[in-house]
Amino acid sequence: MNSRICEMLDIEFPLVAFTHCRDVVVAVSKAGGCGVLGAVGMSPEILEQELKWIDDHIDGKPYGVDVLIPNKMVGKDEKFDAEKLVGMIPQEYADFRADVLENHDIPSPELRNIDTGGSGFAANTQSGGAKALLDVAFQHPIKLIANALGVPPTGCFKWEKITT
Repeated sequence: MNSRICEMLDIEFPLVAFTHCRDVVVAVSKAGGCGVLGAVGMSPEILEQELKWIDDHIDGKPYGVDVLIPNKMVGKDEKFDAEKLVGMIPQEYADFRADVLENHDIPSPELRNIDTGGSGFAANTQSGGAKALLDVAFQHPIKLIANALGVPPTGCFKWEKITT
């Protein structure tokens, strides 16, 4: 199938599949599309492991990485404080989510606790976190960087890294 995106990404079909599963990235790319790994919830170390696994299994087919880099965001350039973020979540919310499951006979007492376990996602939307993910991604033969939040901030990418 001949289309501009097929030519740009060197793919057979104009199919771009966004996923958090490395196996799906590989399967889509091997099937003629372009698998794109959602990276915002990963630490740079985990992203490195996932991209290495993809490189080892994708047989040279094209793939990409998806990040979240807001152009504007309150506190974007401040140091991320996971405890401050957790402090904004009312205990009533944690109790509600646990109660919903318990009302359906699904015991979930751990949901009554609010912790910083999922805060890597928020940290990776800030400049330092996003840059760390991009630094890892650019060490691999990716064909596509997607920013799920639209146009990234000016100066976010060093274009010579992408085009060489």
